[in-house]
Amino acid sequence: MNEKNVFIVCSICFLLLALSGCCTRAAVYGNGDGAYQVREHIGELEDKQTESAITGEQLNGTLEGAREQSEELNREIADGRKYSEHLTQSITDGASELESLAAILQHIRKRGVRNNSETAGNNQ
Repeated sequence: MNEKNVFIVCSICFLLLALSGCCTRAAVYGNGDGAYQVREHIGELEDKQTESAITGEQLNGTLEGAREQSEELNREIADGRKYSEHLTQSITDGASELESLAAILQHIRKRGVRNNSETAGNNQ
């Protein structure tokens, strides 16, 4: 009796295994068309990836050029600020020199008025 039961169980397992194998082969066979579609799209993806890489390199070049221009402009701005500070210092120094000149002229005028009044008094 045990031999008969073992034989029946083995037969059922073999039958299930055989049927599942057929289903699996049929499923793989039907999905083969999907693999061809994927292969076709891989070519398109390669082209788009190449275009993307080229565009990325172009953008990197553009960004590098913009960075260099920005650094140059920053240098020019810094130089302009230094020149502006120099001009401000020159104006400040010039203003103090003008004050000195004004004091000298005032002194000369006072001396000139005294000299003119002395000569005017002698002529009378």
